[in-house]
Amino acid sequence: MILRFGLGAEELAWAAIFLVAPVSGVYYPIAVLPAWLQSVAWALPSAHVFEGMRSVLLEGVFPWSHFWAAAGLDLIYVGIGIATFDLAIRYARVHGKLLQMGE
Repeated sequence: MILRFGLGAEELAWAAIFLVAPVSGVYYPIAVLPAWLQSVAWALPSAHVFEGMRSVLLEGVFPWSHFWAAAGLDLIYVGIGIATFDLAIRYARVHGKLLQMGE
């Protein structure tokens, strides 16, 4: 988005962090969220990371299930990101949008 819309889109990236942090279990366990929001949280790799670290700190056990879930979700999201970036760059090249960047 920053490549396409300029530095104004950077504000959206910072806002996204503040929206994702509470759902990731940064401040409290995922179990305290409502059931519908728990399913959203488990779709985020960061939720698995924070729950795994919480387990290490409180129980002294490294939960491999959270590790592999986070790694799998990371691969999925990186793949989606690469495909989206590729489509955006192809569109920008065809329509000459990369030449119109002023920043």
